[in-house]
Amino acid sequence: MILFFMFLQILPAQEFFLYETNADGKIGNLEITSRKDSLGYHILYTSDRTIEAILDSLDLRTLYVKKLVNGRQELKILNNKNFEVYFKGEKMVYQEDGPVYDRHTLDFALRGFEYNHGYKKKIRVHIPEVMIVNAELMVVGEEVIKSPLGEIPCWKIEMTPRIFFIRKKLYFWFEKDYPHRFIKLSDASEKNQMLLINSIEYTPQPVDSSK
Repeated sequence: MILFFMFLQILPAQEFFLYETNADGKIGNLEITSRKDSLGYHILYTSDRTIEAILDSLDLRTLYVKKLVNGRQELKILNNKNFEVYFKGEKMVYQEDGPVYDRHTLDFALRGFEYNHGYKKKIRVHIPEVMIVNAELMVVGEEVIKSPLGEIPCWKIEMTPRIFFIRKKLYFWFEKDYPHRFIKLSDASEKNQMLLINSIEYTPQPVDSSK
């Protein structure tokens, strides 16, 4: 039974990450904690704002998001039969058959894909300021990223959201080996970046059913 559970589990049951962020020269930190239960993966992002998210345990699609800025709710997402978005006082309802990934959760959700050379995939991404759009993922190479955690072999992933006539590219670096940690993010200008500087994986102890 334990082996069956481990097979189904895409990512570790509990993790902690600390990132250094650079937003056009402004340096900050972002803490991310995750834990898995029967509802899915619960993710908490903490910086100058707080984002709570729940992702599906099988495909990491967005099930729930609540974003607070200065203590006030800016965004709420409920993904039941429809993908319901409450953003800055406005409500939008989308009908989507497949997975939708909110942009705030991409660092975690994109860990669930099996990357290889030549990998390409089209996904549906929710961008609150716009709508749900198509985005193209493509492996553009392998790189070893140097960080305070050492040198980490990564897949470099290019993501291109299709937002009207804008073709803004983002680059993600994911650890090649399990647990496929999100290591680095950069836009094409390299003026906005994130880098993993600390991480902890918590391994739950198996329960002895004989006691």
